Amino acid sequence: MTATSAHQPTRADGILARRRLLEAALPLFAAKGYQQTSTREIADAADANLAAINYYFGDKAGLYRAVFSESLCADDPSALPLGDAAGQPLELVLAAFFHDFLTPLKNGAPVDLVMRLHFRELLDPSGVLGQEHDAELAAVYTGLTELLTRHFSLAGIDTDIQRLAHSIIGLALPYYVARDLIDRVSAGLLADAGSVDTLADRLASYAVALVDNEHRRRRAGSSA
Repeated sequence: MTATSAHQPTRADGILARRRLLEAALPLFAAKGYQQTSTREIADAADANLAAINYYFGDKAGLYRAVFSESLCADDPSALPLGDAAGQPLELVLAAFFHDFLTPLKNGAPVDLVMRLHFRELLDPSGVLGQEHDAELAAVYTGLTELLTRHFSLAGIDTDIQRLAHSIIGLALPYYVARDLIDRVSAGLLADAGSVDTLADRLASYAVALVDNEHRRRRAGSSA
C-alpha cells in the first residue's frame, strides 16, 4: 500500500485563501487606514504568509483596491435621491437623502466596515485608488450642490453653495468614520434601525437650519 500523498492545493484552496486575506484586510484598513496598516498585520490576521498577498494581489496596493472593488455592499452614491427633487419640500428631500446615506449603519459588519473604509478614503486619501473612485464619491457632493443651487434659484454654483453642501454632508460623516468613538461615548445612539432613522430625521432638520441661515445671510447681504 502506498503512503497517503500530501494534500495538493486546489483552486478552491486558492479562492478561500484569497477571501481570507480580503476579510482580514477590510477591518484593518477601515480602522487604521492604508498607510498605517502593515502587510504583516493582514497576513497574521488571515493566518497566511506575506507571500500570499503578493501572489493573489500583486502588492499591498492591489489588495487595497480589491477590498474596494469586490465589496458587495458598496452602493452607488449617484443613486441617492437628489436628482429628482423638483417641486418637493427641501426637508423631505434631505430626509430621504440622509435615510439612504445612513442605511448601511443598520446592516452591521461588513457593510458598516466597507462604508467606514470608503469615507476614510474620502477624508484621508490613500493615493492608490484611481479617478473612478474619486468620481463616485464626488457624485454625492455634486448632487447636493445642484439641489441647493436650484433651491436658491441661482444661475450657477457659487462658493457659499459649495461651503453649504460640504457642511451638510459633514453632518453624517462622523457616524461612519468615528463609529467606534460614538459607540463608546454615546451608547445606544446607533443601537438599532429605529435609532438610525431618528438620526436621519434629525440631521435633515439640522441641514434645513443651515440652509435657512444661508437664506438670512444672503438677504442681509442684499439689504446692505
